[in-house]
Amino acid sequence: MIHQLRRILGHPLIRAAYIIFLVAIAVFYLIRWGRNLPALIGQVRWSWVGLALIIACLSALLYSYIQHDIYRQLGVRLSYRAVFRIVSVSQLGKYLPGKLLFFGNFYLFSRQAGIETLQIGTNFAISMVLWLMTAALCSLPVLSLLQPALRYSVLVLPLLLAVLIHPRSLRGLARLIDHNEHLHRLWVRLAGDESGPEAMWTALHPSFYLRAAFLYLLTWTLAGAGAYFCLRAFIPLGVDIYPLVLAPVALGTIGGFVALFAPVGLGVREGIGALVLTPVLGADTALLGLVLLRGVTVTVDLTLAFLSLLTGRRRAGPER
Repeated sequence: MIHQLRRILGHPLIRAAYIIFLVAIAVFYLIRWGRNLPALIGQVRWSWVGLALIIACLSALLYSYIQHDIYRQLGVRLSYRAVFRIVSVSQLGKYLPGKLLFFGNFYLFSRQAGIETLQIGTNFAISMVLWLMTAALCSLPVLSLLQPALRYSVLVLPLLLAVLIHPRSLRGLARLIDHNEHLHRLWVRLAGDESGPEAMWTALHPSFYLRAAFLYLLTWTLAGAGAYFCLRAFIPLGVDIYPLVLAPVALGTIGGFVALFAPVGLGVREGIGALVLTPVLGADTALLGLVLLRGVTVTVDLTLAFLSLLTGRRRAGPER
């Protein structure tokens, strides 16, 4: 059922219809704002936009550090710069529908750096589960706005995935693979590793998961701060509204990740955020602030990817 749903959501017609829908929404708001748009842009306080850019950079650097820390726990000895390059260039794959290029980039660049398939897969699984868990935790203030089925999915799915990556679960799965001839043969064919996963998975401890989860919570805190600064660029806001800003950003990011038809979750995060923030801030301010946030994150992603590629080429030049 999940496979069929992914195939439907990733269908080219669904993607084309979604792009047309986004264009129609953009045209509608451009007509609605009309001559007031220059005045709305003119009232932007750029100092807050600068702070949002700094916060987005810090969040991206911290995310790369988390990947570096997970790889180090799995026995990979790579510099932070090397992992930063893998992550920042892989992020560009999110800007195409389906997110497959993001997964593919992460795998290929990791393999190019000499990381084994088992370590890449384990890193990706742990990272995604902890990312979803912490996002669901940050979105708690607005979960009551969702339909019951979606609400329970946001809460229950990350917990179920957490059970799967628990050290005891991984150790049990490793023993099952090592002691079953057919599973071990399949494992060797897929992972190319005769030793099996038990040696690496046994090294994982609950303290490692707690540290990684704390760091992910910190990245979400920075993401909420970036959104808060983008909104404050248009109107004065009190600090007390920060939790209400963080929650839809986290929930919208989850929705954008699941929506395979939306490149980098374009429109999904903004739609969820505007839906939650409109009663408090007004439709125009909420939408403009979230569109500004999108511009900030795109700018940071492209800039960091370009810098990582540039420094990578400069280092590779003398070696060649």
